[in-house]
Amino acid sequence: EGRPSCGGRQMSSFHHRSVFAGKNKPFKGKSKGKIKRLTKGKVDSASDRTSVKSRGRQDRSQTRENRRNHARQIQRNRRDDILQAKRIGGRGGPPRIIAIIPISAGANVIGIRECILKRANGSKFYNGEERQYTTSIKVDGRDRGLIFLDPQRDPVSVLDAAKIADVIVPVIECTGDSDGFKVNSLGDHLVTLLKAQGLPSVVGVTTIATEMQIKPKTLSAAQRLCKRWFNSVFESPRVVNMDGKEANTDQLLRHIASIKLNDIAWRSRPYLLAEAVDFRSGPNSIGTLRVKGFLRGPKGLSAKQLVHITGLDDFQVTCIQSASSNSNVEKKSISAMQEEKDDLKSNILSTSAPQERESLISLNPVDATAENIITEEELKEAEVKSKQKRAPPAGVDGMIEDVWRTLVSDDEDDEAEQALLQHIRDQEAEGVPKEEDIDDGNGLDLENDATLQRLQSSKKAEEKRKKPKSLEEMRTEAQEEAEFPDEVEINFETVARTRFAKFRGLKSFRTSDWDPKQNLPPEYAQIFQFQDFAAARRRVLQAEGGGCGGPEALPGREVIIEIEGVSERAAVEMKTATRPIMIWGLYQYERKVSVSHFLVKRHENEDSEPVRGKAPMVFSVGFRRFIARPIYSQDCKSNKFKVDRFLHPGVWAFASVYSRMLLTSATCLLFRASEQGVPVEAGSVDGSAGALSIEKAMEGPLVASGTLASIDPDRLLIKRVLLTGAPISVSKRMAVVRHMFYKPEDVRWFKPVELYTKHGLIGHILDAHGTKGYMKCNFDGHIKNHDTVCMSLYKRQYPPFNARNFEAGVSLGTQGS
Repeated sequence: EGRPSCGGRQMSSFHHRSVFAGKNKPFKGKSKGKIKRLTKGKVDSASDRTSVKSRGRQDRSQTRENRRNHARQIQRNRRDDILQAKRIGGRGGPPRIIAIIPISAGANVIGIRECILKRANGSKFYNGEERQYTTSIKVDGRDRGLIFLDPQRDPVSVLDAAKIADVIVPVIECTGDSDGFKVNSLGDHLVTLLKAQGLPSVVGVTTIATEMQIKPKTLSAAQRLCKRWFNSVFESPRVVNMDGKEANTDQLLRHIASIKLNDIAWRSRPYLLAEAVDFRSGPNSIGTLRVKGFLRGPKGLSAKQLVHITGLDDFQVTCIQSASSNSNVEKKSISAMQEEKDDLKSNILSTSAPQERESLISLNPVDATAENIITEEELKEAEVKSKQKRAPPAGVDGMIEDVWRTLVSDDEDDEAEQALLQHIRDQEAEGVPKEEDIDDGNGLDLENDATLQRLQSSKKAEEKRKKPKSLEEMRTEAQEEAEFPDEVEINFETVARTRFAKFRGLKSFRTSDWDPKQNLPPEYAQIFQFQDFAAARRRVLQAEGGGCGGPEALPGREVIIEIEGVSERAAVEMKTATRPIMIWGLYQYERKVSVSHFLVKRHENEDSEPVRGKAPMVFSVGFRRFIARPIYSQDCKSNKFKVDRFLHPGVWAFASVYSRMLLTSATCLLFRASEQGVPVEAGSVDGSAGALSIEKAMEGPLVASGTLASIDPDRLLIKRVLLTGAPISVSKRMAVVRHMFYKPEDVRWFKPVELYTKHGLIGHILDAHGTKGYMKCNFDGHIKNHDTVCMSLYKRQYPPFNARNFEAGVSLGTQGS
């Protein structure tokens, strides 16, 4: 009998595959399938009847034309890059700005300056302390102008110099010890600030201490260590050893003059480094400031645009005139230029009438006729009625009256305010102390009056809350918040339905709907918002004159800008300042106020104290500096962002504040706004005497750094409150829970809100159980005795707002008027 057949046919015998089989050559042409994949099924109506081969020939010819177009685009882009390089300081353009920054305390910056001025063609100083000087060198047979900045060794001066510089030259000192060089804590801090702000092009320099005698072999090893440090920190392969030789000085100047400049995003606007300053005084010590310098940046400047002076405020421009176009000749002072009776009309590049200029108004006026806006008269009437209603009861001594005044005082914290109001309502509900309750010693019988006991306990709680917390207490609170986020404990005296009246429950935090236009605060009527911010931003950046219109002064020219509305005190400080004076052109709407969101990350430092939300912080955003009280929210993929009470180290978070708009991307640096350990509110900083110095705060440690993420008032910042309870009686899916509420009315009030446990069960409140706040709950599974029952409540939160910071003429800098 043979083997069984399959399908009526005899199965073939098994055999091994031949290992000697040859391989065919691959097909190098284009098959029909490959042509179809290239065309992706897209054919023209005229070529529908063509064959596959003719379509392949058309595809090849189209590919050849695409390559030619691509080559033309690359050539055009390179030409544009060359023109752009000329405008911002390339060959034939304005002189490059070089900032020499001493990283080491013993860096011989003066010796480097002397070597540069000795080898250069000429020099010219502009201020008494010689912090800014101009020189020129020859590169490829052409003169190249250079402006050197010599900032002081402090954080604010170094950051200001790096803001405007095309090239920075960090200098470290070589030593003869095993480390090879010296960089102290201040030097490390300066490096951190420079990298957080954004680095221009870098050329490293090493120097030798004059009083030290180092062996050549040791010096060579130290210089190699310095070069390795530069490559690891700045990623800069160009390092020059300045040991006093002329060849090394020439090498440094060649590197500075020929290095490719880095693009910094927030510099994509017209800006200017002041080389000469003159002031014309007017009435009330307010006059016109005339600033001379080379206009830089990718775009021109119109007289209709506003300008920002770093450290001061925003100002209007009356006129832009042309100055000498030769950057290598000796600069004339503005007063000398005024004596020359040339035809100034031919030198005017841009001018504007007062009604054509961009307005300095930052906020929308409050519409008192709107129904949803409360007028000042209504506020005063409500305040008078509130004082009359909340007057202390008759027959109460001075101590209890002080407690009463404390309870009815205003507070910025929402939860504390609700708790205080609840004490007042309890007092009004239970009645006031009567005359028979007063003893002979003019005191109160506290044993028989529970209301007054609560008043005294409330006074102690208020004193404890107002008492400044120590560093250890703040660290403990931050650690507890990290371990048990958003958990809130309420006592038996608190009425939860009153304290959490503004909160709501959500079925799902990620998918539940939340109307961004619902229950907006009054300040939202004053700030600005775009229907489509991205479209408005593109329109402004592409428009002439930064969206303001008018003729422009093109970049690369030496101009004189007349700025009006500057105080005489500010002008005097600018003339004697040792820091560079920087003028930045503003785009349209950048004076307006909106809600800005910065994506920041806190720097890890074991010695730093916790960063609490709404604490005043100093923001250094691009060319602006201001104080604000941010709230921090998590970076999550949702249309709602949960607010955190603290900015935790090593975690990216959003810092949301009310600030002026910025249409370009910018880096953000956060410093703690405190003076001698005492926090200062944002509203107290107005540039007057005795106010907080922003520059003083910037000398402290860097708290966080990041970038500008978006400008969106509709962004939902949601604060969560987590109430927890413990089951005391469990029967399969049923449980009696306590310690979440202490009043049966609160249980019934929050009955629609969904419950969940830390072990993953979902439940609902059935009814109140007893009179002590116990509640019967039902869950979707068997609950354990050691489980924890939770309820999440949510409320939209807004950053603190102070309109006084955005008034016209109010400066937030120490140099302000």
